Amino acid sequence: MPDTTEPVSVEQIAEDRIRIRVGEREFEADSLCPHRKGFLAHGYVNAARLRITCPLHHSSFSLETGEAVTGPTRTPLCVRETTEASPEPVN
Repeated sequence: MPDTTEPVSVEQIAEDRIRIRVGEREFEADSLCPHRKGFLAHGYVNAARLRITCPLHHSSFSLETGEAVTGPTRTPLCVRETTEASPEPVN
């Protein structure tokens, strides 16, 4: 698991996709939260837990699985790790 000193960045790469970098790992995900369409590019990334949290209602999603971990939604986020050779999104 990465520590909290890992460099983190989030960038919009398409209208509907963002890229999240945590240290050496890179993920692509939906740019909008499935709950109320909050802009995840403005979300908080927890490097230690590999999660992104929506700034609107604080739903939190695993970057590894897309699972909704906390918050008002149970709908997963479509996410895939691009540092591995996985061509298909997790959700």
